[in-house]
Amino acid sequence: MRRRLPVDDSSDESEYVESDMDGDLESDTDLMDRSAKDNKPREDTEDETWLSYREEYPPEHYLEQLETFDEGEYTKEDYKDSSTRLLNRIEDQWNQCWTYLGKDQFRHYGTISIRTLHTFFNWLLGQRRGRDGRKHRGTKLASSLGTYWKVFRLVYERATGAKLDAKMNRSMHKVLRKLAKEHGLKKIGRDKACMYVEDLTRVLENNLATTEKKYSHGRYRIQAQLYLQLGGFMANRPKALLSLCYRHVRVTLLRDPEGGPHRVLLELTFEFTKEFLGIKDMNTFPIPEIIHDETLVFSLHVFLLGMLFYDGAFAAYNLTSPDELSKLSIPPGRNELPLRLNRELDNITLFRMAERTPDGWRISKEEPLRDSTLRPWIKALGEITGFAEVTRPYSLRYAGGKAFNDNGNVSEAMQNLMMGHANIRTFLKHYLSRRVTVDTQAVVRGILPQGALMRAACTMSRSIDARRPRRLTQEQSASVNDNPTICSLLAQREQLKGRLENGTKHPKYKELSRKLNQERQRQRHALLQEIKERWEYEQPVRDVEQQLAGMEAEGVAAVVESYDAMLPAQRALVDAVLAQPGTCLKEEVSRRNRAIRAVMDYCGIEEGGMCSSRRKRRSSRVVSPIKSKEDLQLKAREEAALEAAKVSVYKEKRPTVCFVCLGNENLPTEDRVHSFLTPGDLTKHFRRKHLANMNKGESVRCNLCQTDLVHKMHWQRHASDVHGTVS
Repeated sequence: MRRRLPVDDSSDESEYVESDMDGDLESDTDLMDRSAKDNKPREDTEDETWLSYREEYPPEHYLEQLETFDEGEYTKEDYKDSSTRLLNRIEDQWNQCWTYLGKDQFRHYGTISIRTLHTFFNWLLGQRRGRDGRKHRGTKLASSLGTYWKVFRLVYERATGAKLDAKMNRSMHKVLRKLAKEHGLKKIGRDKACMYVEDLTRVLENNLATTEKKYSHGRYRIQAQLYLQLGGFMANRPKALLSLCYRHVRVTLLRDPEGGPHRVLLELTFEFTKEFLGIKDMNTFPIPEIIHDETLVFSLHVFLLGMLFYDGAFAAYNLTSPDELSKLSIPPGRNELPLRLNRELDNITLFRMAERTPDGWRISKEEPLRDSTLRPWIKALGEITGFAEVTRPYSLRYAGGKAFNDNGNVSEAMQNLMMGHANIRTFLKHYLSRRVTVDTQAVVRGILPQGALMRAACTMSRSIDARRPRRLTQEQSASVNDNPTICSLLAQREQLKGRLENGTKHPKYKELSRKLNQERQRQRHALLQEIKERWEYEQPVRDVEQQLAGMEAEGVAAVVESYDAMLPAQRALVDAVLAQPGTCLKEEVSRRNRAIRAVMDYCGIEEGGMCSSRRKRRSSRVVSPIKSKEDLQLKAREEAALEAAKVSVYKEKRPTVCFVCLGNENLPTEDRVHSFLTPGDLTKHFRRKHLANMNKGESVRCNLCQTDLVHKMHWQRHASDVHGTVS
């Protein structure tokens, strides 16, 4: 019998060697001669040299650890922070319930019974106020009540170390059904809407071309595009996609085994997947480049490489653009050429937040993009596309899982590996849509299935209607002021204003104003939901009545975005990504490189940061289409406008052009030269957009004067003395 013993760990890595029963050690890393070791007494080697070398701490160190060891930290369930917050929330509500009822003795989990559980969940369903008195919509679905019960069982197990009795669990199912009926909870929840490739195509195209959805920074639009592509192709969990770091990306120039041109291979490794009782193994997805692709809208290579080039992410100092990438080749005798990324970026995420600065917006160097920021983007893009269903990040995961499941080349084991599931039951129970996508009548009758029609019947795109209301009109928004609650708050505020001197600055007045704004927002949201639900039912009825009455039906074509309302960089991005495939390899490489350069350029511009009125004026203006032969004239007009604005901020005593925006080359020319109505309006803009975003101790630079300003007052003095902007 042979056993493995640890050897001298003076080397950098731990090594193990084989040893016979007699205990003789053999190691390639021995520093002593074999004969010298043989002459050394065995007792000294085992009892003195070995122990004195291996032990770094005295016995008291380990005895103290033995006495202070906390087993509870290792015996409790291992949950992520989000799950722990949910458990804590239910536990707090359990304590609040019995405090409110004046029965503190029932807070102890040893007193749990069907009677106390029924009382608690009945109280929970009746709550309309959350933390700090904030209103919430309450529970609407019976499935939500079931989730509360599951979470409570985990809370009980965490507190007592034991699971609830099985008999009590069965009895509680009857209690939950009764409570759901008493409180009118819906038994049917929302369907798991799948964003199939047809739907994703429309969303991706709208994300590139829309001017209705404004991002504060151009890179946000690129990040949204890349996120949708990753979610659609890999069906990974949303937060795992957002946690993708530079160290998880590998770029390789790979030889085509069939003799074609070398391909750029992307390999993405997802490390931060859902964890339970330990860390899961990391999955790696290889994505080969597609030559002569019909559309670059789906091209991960264009958008990911564009971001990498813009960030200067490659370790090779002179690999800075797609043109250099096109010059690379694989040496003979090798099948790949790895393109290493800079190790200094290893722990930085690809998806990052934008932050306000004194002179505009910039992408943070470290702060990851938050899930709460991304979700409204996805929802807004679905509304702009015209879907009836709400688009969510998980819609991509549902559709991807469905595609894997339907494809004969993907085995059940591979599907579980890609989705991160223990077995197929997880997919069947929680991911598979309840909508049957099979032509059942064709199967039963033995006729040819209508595959294309069934596919169209199951996509989100079938519900597209550009007429679907997305926001309130001015009249509808103003109508909420007639609500009794809002009228009461308005009356209270006016009375308080009349009683107090300097009433508008009083804390009570500000608190009433805050409550008033919150109530208005709630009423507007409720009104919009009511209008949407009513429209979904009434509009098809009106369409039928109009057609049967011989009236011409309203147009239902999707709204075509105005090409002229786009920023120049956005027009260049759309033109490059939607370009037709090249007829030869040289044209195709040029097409890819042009698209990557457009992505690089767009990662550096600002889209937003101005007030809504300016956005509305810019997007609604009518400009004649710009032809390619007029590009030089357009550039000349822009340069003339910039020069006139510079003269204004230097020569006029009280100019109306912001010198900070004028010096920001990332802004569109229209925003750089924008002239405010009065110098006072410029002062408000300078305070709100620039001064308010300057942190204490931060220095700024005047890009027009090429002057560094060491603190806020220095900046204000420079603005007044040099550029006539009083603040």
